[in-house]
Formats: sequence, structure tokens, C-alpha cells
Amino acid sequence: MDVAILYNEPTLPPEHRDFEQESGVLESVAAFEEALGGAGHNVWRLGVGDSVRTVVERLSERRPQVIVNFCEAFAGQTAGEPHLAAMFELLGIPYTGSPPECLALVRDKARTKWLLAGAGLPTAPFVSVMPGDPLPQQPLSTWLANGRLFVKPAAEDASLGISQESVVADWQALERQVERVSPYGRVLVEPYIDGREFNIGVIALPELECLPLAEIEFRTGSEMRWPIVTYDGKWAAGSAADRATPVHCPADVECALADRIRETALAAFQVTGCRDYARVDLRVDRAGNIFILEVNANPDAGPQAGLARALEAWGIEYRQFAERLVAIAAARDLHSGDRQPRDSVVQRPIV
Repeated sequence: MDVAILYNEPTLPPEHRDFEQESGVLESVAAFEEALGGAGHNVWRLGVGDSVRTVVERLSERRPQVIVNFCEAFAGQTAGEPHLAAMFELLGIPYTGSPPECLALVRDKARTKWLLAGAGLPTAPFVSVMPGDPLPQQPLSTWLANGRLFVKPAAEDASLGISQESVVADWQALERQVERVSPYGRVLVEPYIDGREFNIGVIALPELECLPLAEIEFRTGSEMRWPIVTYDGKWAAGSAADRATPVHCPADVECALADRIRETALAAFQVTGCRDYARVDLRVDRAGNIFILEVNANPDAGPQAGLARALEAWGIEYRQFAERLVAIAAARDLHSGDRQPRDSVVQRPIV
């Protein structure tokens, strides 16, 4: 099979604050190239820069049977991610991962949380603030009186803009952190959830299934006051933040809670329209209440990422996953009007 691996060419200089996150896609590209090439597929790379015309011309000159879609941005902007998938739809070329409407939705954390809440799924209340707009006294003052708040970009992923300063305990700290995060665009402010943090991979290849649950161990101390996953913890390998947040997969968690987390993750996958594979991040507070933090469509599929870790814990070889993903995508009919796996039709909300 002729397979094109499409990805965004890194554009940021090494000294840029977000360089590690943007360049991390190259590890996924190399791993899939090796896995699929070793399985006998004819694999070639197609890096996306800042020209749509170049991409269309390349795909017209050499039309692949399927595209492995690792594109996370266009021209350095993550907002361009869903538009590339939409272009594949218009060209009629099958591709891996979630459709454009899902990619656009989950990138917008506010819209995603509104949808999850409307479907009866648990997620924390929040306030969305545009850069330069005043912070609403209510409900923020009430939330602060009852605990701390968490501040993050409303339309980014991969822990961009998240640091130890993201947890705030007073109004002045809230204003400072909102200003720091504002360069990323709209800001999301929600009550900080004190408790355990889990993530779980969900795949539909084609059966809808949960991979083994992963839990982040937080080793708080002088260098890590708040038990959260920061940008450095995710991308700066060997850093203090990285060492303070080891991941255990499979997680050591009681069966009843694990079942509830799996049910919640499966429902979130379905409600948001994810396809093929995704990762759902959740927190469980001291009272055992589950909160969906984020739904990550097309998460990092590199060999060192959490998805690969969960696949290994489940006994699935990385090459098997890559081959199955490509086979399912290549057989998909983009013009059928039903691009979701049949097993992923939502039957009822999980409350």
C-alpha cells in the first residue's frame, strides 16, 4: 500500500518556549515510517509548511492510498489542524484519525466542556475570558473563596501555557496568570481539582475499547508545589518537572473506580466524535468524583508517548497498531455520510 505520512514541518527556533512540543511530531513520523515500511508498505513523507498549494500539488502528483495524519498545525498555527483534515475530505483521500469537525471541537476547550456537560458527562465549571477583557467577579470570587483556580489556554493542547503558576490562590495571582496566558488567545479559568490524575487511551479499530488506565504520580516538593502536569513536565525530558511526574500504566486503581473512568472516557470519545484513537484526561477528587479535563483527538502517537505505553501494557505491538490504523483508514468510505465506527454510536449519557 502506498502510504503518505503528513505532518507539520517545525517552524519554531530551538530557543522558542514551545519548540519541544512542535518538533515532537518528528519522532512519531520516524516511528511510523519504520513500522509501516517494515511491514512492506511503500511509505513516504509529506511535510506541511505554509503553502496549501504545495500540499495539494504533491498529493495530486502522487496520490497515496491512505494518509497518516500527524499534522497538528498549519503555518505554525494549531488552528489550522482541522482544515488539513477537511482538505483530505475534499480530495477524497482516506486518512487516519479524527474528522475535521472533531478536531475543531476538541481544540476549543470551552465548546468541548459545554458539549460534555450537555451530554451529562462530568467536567468542572469554567469561565472563558478573551484577552483584554475584565475578569468577571462572579463566579470567580466565589470559587476563590472556596479554593484555588486553574488557568490555561482555551484553544491549545500539549500543556502549552501550563506551569506551576497555573494554580492561583488569590485575585492578584489570577490576573497575573491570565495576562501571562493571553498570548495564546482565549483563557479558560476553572476551579482547581485536588486529587488524582488519570489518562486513558481509547481506540476504535474497529471495536471501541479502552486501553489500560494510566495514573500520574505527583512528587511534590520545593520544585513542584502543585500536583499538575506542566509544559516542562511533558516536554523537557530529565527536567525536575519531568522527574516529579512519573506515569504508572497500568494504574493501581480499585476496580469500581477504574470501571467508572472507562465508562466516562468511552462516552467522551463518542460524544465529541473522535475516530480511530484518542486520549481522555481526567481527575478524581478526594470524594471520588470524576472530572473530564480534556479530550485529545489524534494524540501523540510516538513510541515514547502515553498511547504507545498503554498499547504495550495491553500487549499490542507498536507495528500492529500502525498497520491496523492504516488498514482501517484505507477501507473507510469518505462519501458514505457515516464516517464514525458503528460501535461508537452514543446510546445514553453517563452521569
